[in-house]
Amino acid sequence: MAMLFGAMATRPYTRRRTSAKSVDSVLDAAERLISEGEFHSATVEALAEKAGVSRATVFNRFGSKLGVLEALVEHCFTHPEMQAIREALELEDPVAALEAMIEPSCAFWEARGFIVEQLYAIVVLEPGAAALIDEVEANQRSGLQDLTRRLARAGRLRPGLGEPRATATLHLLTSLESFLRLRRAYGLSLRQTRETIAELARTLLRD
Repeated sequence: MAMLFGAMATRPYTRRRTSAKSVDSVLDAAERLISEGEFHSATVEALAEKAGVSRATVFNRFGSKLGVLEALVEHCFTHPEMQAIREALELEDPVAALEAMIEPSCAFWEARGFIVEQLYAIVVLEPGAAALIDEVEANQRSGLQDLTRRLARAGRLRPGLGEPRATATLHLLTSLESFLRLRRAYGLSLRQTRETIAELARTLLRD
């Protein structure tokens, strides 16, 4: 799963009489279950109990447990890291954009990656999650393709490196898998992880 760079389509969740406080309570409870590694096995009843709301409230607002997860992923787009990534990619200089988007991207995975990681865990149990993953991936590719296109037009891509390959490489470097491999498997600090990804991203550029 690569970085999430843009806004996802708004889904038709049913609000009815569900208060904003109840919605926040459900999302907070879902985050706690995910962090505890229990979301995939938790029932809607257990989720509702943890949130301090009724089972009917969860169904009325989200429709299903997958609906809760989808809302939680969408909620990620309101976090400061996501806004920082979007602002970085809007910088006029594409090289500056590439450099600037690394730090908030890593900060996003550090703070919110466990939610996206959970998508992988439930996709085999919840077929609907596959469509959500596909949507996020398409969103990511679009942002990276635009960035590499701008780098190519500015003559800043390394000679012999085409846009498709540059996009694929950036996709790999900024993926959750790469981030977690550096952080968990190799025990790098957040700073070291960020610097490693940035150094590798610079290898795509013309000297």
